[in-house]
Amino acid sequence: MAYTTGAGRRVLLAALAGLLLVCAAAGGAGWYATRCDRDSYLKQAATSWVNSREKYLFACGQVWHSLDAGQTWQPIASSGLPLLARDGRIAEDRAPGRLYLAMLLAVPSSLACPLCPLTRVQPTIYLSADGGRSWQMGQQFPEGPSGITFFRSLSADPDYEDAAWTVLVTGERVVYWASNNGGHGWIRSCEEQIEYFCDPPSDFLAMHGKTHGDNP
Repeated sequence: MAYTTGAGRRVLLAALAGLLLVCAAAGGAGWYATRCDRDSYLKQAATSWVNSREKYLFACGQVWHSLDAGQTWQPIASSGLPLLARDGRIAEDRAPGRLYLAMLLAVPSSLACPLCPLTRVQPTIYLSADGGRSWQMGQQFPEGPSGITFFRSLSADPDYEDAAWTVLVTGERVVYWASNNGGHGWIRSCEEQIEYFCDPPSDFLAMHGKTHGDNP
């Protein structure tokens, strides 16, 4: 009987470990379905500041590109992104080929938090310098509880190259982060409070003040 109990425990732990691995690979999305409707994500498409007919979209685990204002989309073979990540917010810099991609990743399990992949997420921004074909991690922001932690927006600056900002929500906390070095470094530019709202463009310019070339 003791052997059966021990075996059952091992099977249960193995099943739990497998479930956590799947959730981690899915970037915390819990994406078990094999079908995904790309068109349901079209509102998250990013339009180029240089060419209004050019758009980028990240949906269904795929980077998409359009040169006819979103009438038709072509998939881009990409490398460097998390396996099975389903969706994220994308933005196109004024610099040719530079893209920003914000997504939520599952926090890895640990002895202290074995269920973290199911309960906590790590907001992360990935960067591409070749139009979405290859990606690298640019920034990880403080982790937060699943369900109430999300990117509200991600925008490239309309006037300057290598400049962008994002709005990260964690519960009732709303924080604006900005970068002026192509997404390799982000600093907090503003935090919304009761009766006080942030203005991303003016906050960004005030923060970097003297010259756009200054690093954060």
